[in-house]
Amino acid sequence: MTDKKVKDLMLPLSEYATISGERTIQEALNALDKAQLDLTDERHHHRSVLVLDEAGEVVGKLSHWAILRKLEPKFLKDEDLAVISGANVDPEYIDEMESSLSGFVYSLTALCKRASGIKAKDAMVPMTESIDEEESLLVAVHQFVVSHAQSMLVTRECRSVGTLRLSDVFEAVADIIRSSCDIPSD
Repeated sequence: MTDKKVKDLMLPLSEYATISGERTIQEALNALDKAQLDLTDERHHHRSVLVLDEAGEVVGKLSHWAILRKLEPKFLKDEDLAVISGANVDPEYIDEMESSLSGFVYSLTALCKRASGIKAKDAMVPMTESIDEEESLLVAVHQFVVSHAQSMLVTRECRSVGTLRLSDVFEAVADIIRSSCDIPSD
């Protein structure tokens, strides 16, 4: 495992779904669909879209969770929640109140329409984990374990060149275990 490097497993940015932060969630989903078509059978499907700034650098990602979180209607703004939490209102009560209201105000169709008006940069999760393309697979495994990340940026000379996904690292490790370890049979 020590001879494999991050660059051997990374997915280059050119093969990943990317979108400008100024584009909408709906456009991001279209980019994700297009990127899925270009994948070979050896690769896991993409589960997120990388969000780029004006300079073309990766600043975040739109995962399934990030998109659904942004589409879910919020009846209380963050400022309201700060005031309420300062008044020692039980957070479970607030969640229950918002849940009971959501069914009366929005439908799935309304949520879908919202997707065409929400910018990618407003829904993305910032990508904070990165690793140099020359690092070993062992270093990558350690960094995934410590960070609990699902993916991380791969860099070359401090520039984003790709992404390393936990699913790809796990498959590489699993393949090594399958082919290299003598497992006694019962």
